[in-house]
Amino acid sequence: MVRKKTLSPSGAKGEDDAYHNAHVNLHEDELAVAGLEIGDEVFVRVREDKIIIQKADPEDVEHDF
Repeated sequence: MVRKKTLSPSGAKGEDDAYHNAHVNLHEDELAVAGLEIGDEVFVRVREDKIIIQKADPEDVEHDF
């Protein structure tokens, strides 16, 4: 499943009048495909040109992306 999303500004603006946080909304059907539910804890990894979200299961962490 692929859907184009927008990183939306989140939180208060900093002293420089710019946002420093963003969020992305995921629909429950997208979460279900990944085996996730609203409220689940996740690991978020940032790689060059990628953001990877994975269920926070320390026994089953994928390291090679």
